[in-house]
Amino acid sequence: MKTTLTPLDPADFIGPAPVSEPDPSLPDKASASAESPDANGVAEEIDSDALGAGEAEHDDEHESAHEDDAQQRFVGPRVKLTVEVDAETFDADIEAAFRKLAREVRIPGFRPGRAPRRVLESHFGSEIGRAQALEEAVPRYYAEAVRDNQVDVVNQPELELTLDGSEGPVAFEATVEIRPVVSISGYETLQVEIPSPVPPEDEIEARIDETRRQFADIAEVERPADDGDRVTIDIEGSVAGDPLPGLSAQDYLYEVGSGGIVPEVDEQLRGSKAGAELSFSAPHPVQTEMEIDFEITVNAVSELVLPDLTDEWVDENTEYDTVEDLREATARQLGFGRIMQANMVLRDEIQKQLAGLVEGPVPDAMVSGAIADRMSELGSGLQQRNMTIEEWLEATGQEPASFIGELSDDAERGVRLDLALRALSTAEDLQADDDDVDAELEKMAANDGRSPAQLREVMAETDGLAHLTAAICKNKALQWAIEAAVLVGPEGDTIDRSELELPTPDDPEDPDSADEDD
Repeated sequence: MKTTLTPLDPADFIGPAPVSEPDPSLPDKASASAESPDANGVAEEIDSDALGAGEAEHDDEHESAHEDDAQQRFVGPRVKLTVEVDAETFDADIEAAFRKLAREVRIPGFRPGRAPRRVLESHFGSEIGRAQALEEAVPRYYAEAVRDNQVDVVNQPELELTLDGSEGPVAFEATVEIRPVVSISGYETLQVEIPSPVPPEDEIEARIDETRRQFADIAEVERPADDGDRVTIDIEGSVAGDPLPGLSAQDYLYEVGSGGIVPEVDEQLRGSKAGAELSFSAPHPVQTEMEIDFEITVNAVSELVLPDLTDEWVDENTEYDTVEDLREATARQLGFGRIMQANMVLRDEIQKQLAGLVEGPVPDAMVSGAIADRMSELGSGLQQRNMTIEEWLEATGQEPASFIGELSDDAERGVRLDLALRALSTAEDLQADDDDVDAELEKMAANDGRSPAQLREVMAETDGLAHLTAAICKNKALQWAIEAAVLVGPEGDTIDRSELELPTPDDPEDPDSADEDD
C-alpha cells in the first residue's frame, strides 16, 4: 500500500464556513442542524432529542443564536491522503469477503462456510465480493495510512474512490481535518493566586477549642442567650391547634444558633433570658404553605465553660503531651488540607490561563468531539444511576439551555487547553521517551489484566500509543507550567513553593507518622 500526504491550502478552508441556504422542504431548525454537523448542531440535537422540555419556550432566541454562530464556524487545517492498494492486497480482501459470505448463505451440496469462491461467484456474481471488500477494507486502509503517516485527525474523512477495484488495484483519496499546531506566548510568566497553605493562628485556636468543647462543663448564667449557649426549654409546636408529633418536649436542651429546628426558633431564643415565654409562628420547613405555631418557655440559659488549656489537661485528654505539641499537630493537620486545596487551585488556574493563551477561533470539529466525549461520560454515569438526562437536570435544578451553554463553553476551554499544552510541549522540547511510555503501560496493566507488552502490542495496532504519548507530553507541559508559575497569596504576598509540598510518610512532621509513633 502506497500513501501520499498532501497538505491543503489553508486559504481554502480556514475562516468562516460557508453558510448554506436552508432547505425550504425542511423546518428551519432541522435544516440548520442537518447541514451543520458541528458543536451547535450537537447542542441543538441534545436540546431537542435528549432534553425535550422547554424547547418551544426558547425556539426564537435559539434560532437567532444559531444564525449568529453559523457565521463563526471554523474548520481546522486539512490534508489529503492519496492511498493506492495493489491488486494482490485487494484480492486477499476479496477472498476474505467471499469466505464471510460462504458462512452466511447456504449453497446446495456444501456445508456452511465451505462453498468455494468460484461457486459463490456463479450464484451471486463477482461484484458482490468486490463491493463487500471495498466496504470493509477501505476504512482499514485509511486507518493504516493515518497511523503510518502519523496524521493527527480530528474529524471524519471525506472519502472518494479513484479506482474502484472492479479490476486490479484500488485507490482512493481521503480529505481529513487535522489538529492545528498553534504557538503561544506568555506561558513563562504566569502568576497564580492561591489560598495560603499556612493556617492562621485563629484557625488553629478555633480547632483546639473544638477539642476543648468536647470536655466542657455547662454553667447557668443570668444574661440573655447568645449563639453557642445552651438553653433548657419547654417547646410545643402545633398546626391549627393540633400538636405536631415530635415537636413537643419538656426541659429540652437546645444550642442557640444551631438551626436544629427552624431559623425562627433561633431568632426568638437569641437575646431571651430564663423565664421568657415566646409565642410565634414560622413556615413549615417542608410544606411551605403551612405555618407552625410555637409556644416556648425558657427555663434556663447556660454557657459552655471550656477547660483551661494546660500541659496537664492536654496530657490527660489528648494523644499529645503538651500544649505546644497539640498546637503544632493541629497546625500540621490544618496545613495538610490547605496544601491539598492550594495545589488543586494552582492546577486549575494554570489550566485556565494556558487555555486563555490560545488566540482566535478553534476548529469546530474539535469542540464537537469534546462535547460528545462529555455527553458520553455523563450518559454512562447517569445510566449507572438509572437516571435520564431530563431527570438529572430536574434534580440539579438546571435549565436545558444553560446546561448546553455551559457544556459548550467547557468543551471549548478543553480544546484550547489541549492546543496550548501541545504548543508548550513543543516549545520546551518536552518529549515522551520509552521509559515514560513503559511507566504508563505498567500503571495501565495493573488494572487491565494484561501485561505491559500485550498492551503495547494492542495499542500499536490502533492509535493508542500515539494518544498515550501525547497525553504524557501534555502532562509534562502542565507540570512545567505549574513549576514555572509565580505563586501569590490572597494578600499579594509571594508564596514559597516549598510550602506546597505534602509531608512524606517518612517525614516526622507527617501527622499520620506522629500518630503511629505515639
